[in-house]
Amino acid sequence: MKNLRSILPPMDTLATFEAAARLQSFTRAAGELHLTQSAVSRQIRLLEENLGTPLFHRAHRAVSLTPAGKSFQSTVALALNHIANAAVEHRGTSPETHLNLGADQSIAWLWLMPRLAGFREAYPEINVRLVASDNRSDFLSSETDIAIAFGPDDWPGFSSEELFGEEIFPVCSPAYLQTRDIQSNEDLLRCTLLELEDDTWGWVNWRMWLTSQGIHSPVETRSIQINNYPMVLQSARNDMGIALGWRHLVDEMIRAKELVAPVPCSMQTGNGYYLLIRKTVPVSPGAQAFRQWALKEQATHGSVIQTGDRSFHTHARSVQSDLQGSELPENPKEVHDGDRNPARGPGTRLTRKTGETEA
Repeated sequence: MKNLRSILPPMDTLATFEAAARLQSFTRAAGELHLTQSAVSRQIRLLEENLGTPLFHRAHRAVSLTPAGKSFQSTVALALNHIANAAVEHRGTSPETHLNLGADQSIAWLWLMPRLAGFREAYPEINVRLVASDNRSDFLSSETDIAIAFGPDDWPGFSSEELFGEEIFPVCSPAYLQTRDIQSNEDLLRCTLLELEDDTWGWVNWRMWLTSQGIHSPVETRSIQINNYPMVLQSARNDMGIALGWRHLVDEMIRAKELVAPVPCSMQTGNGYYLLIRKTVPVSPGAQAFRQWALKEQATHGSVIQTGDRSFHTHARSVQSDLQGSELPENPKEVHDGDRNPARGPGTRLTRKTGETEA
């Protein structure tokens, strides 16, 4: 772009022209701008010389716009109004009334957006800027006041507070369930499995979930892979197959009876969604307000999960580990300290429950 200063007329002449054109009077423009009538006249003449065309017809004690003046007035008035509105907005913005909020796309779409109106109702004075991205450098930028991020409880440079843990279970549409005889996890292998194709977050896939339930059969022959989780869930809602549902992300769809859980089994890991605030900067009032609201929102709205006519017990089966690259043993119910996989770190135990309560 060329140097605007070399192209634009003097800025004070534009403001003077806008007032004189709007009021159709140099005298009235002078009164509005707190200038003398002769000063207004000089600025209008300077502007006309800069543009090389007359903008006003001058008569005895009266002025009117020329055709060029009318055309120029509409452009100048619009531009100056834009600048004035932007200035007002920025003068009214302060850390107390602004919130830069970051999140990955899944939680932004599925958990935050259905609830964000509630936050705005509770804090109408806070202007929200939401950055939803699966690139952590985007939603955890230096401008972010607070973020909701998925992962383990290990966030160097951030104060972290768990919003909710990770629990995963199969979900499908009621119509799809009615067309399939699903009585156990093994029956899932005869269904179309909707797979999230994602290399960024280390999310649990079907192979990992089935392994956590003691099933080691191939699944790739009956699967559809999609690289966007909201689209995976939309495919499940459209009767295309069975997806893995993340508790709290699919709650609204289950409450609306758009999705159901076909088997009463779930998997838990050590991961979760965390509220993150950078340690190196003071906590903004907007971030503190959002933190309090999000924790209260999560604490006061539980999950209601059903599997057809059966109750869904969230702890029927659980795995307290990251299962990436690991297998459960066939016979023992637990992998004890002496059998640890070094990749999981010391002190981690991998558990598969059989539906009965273990002592």
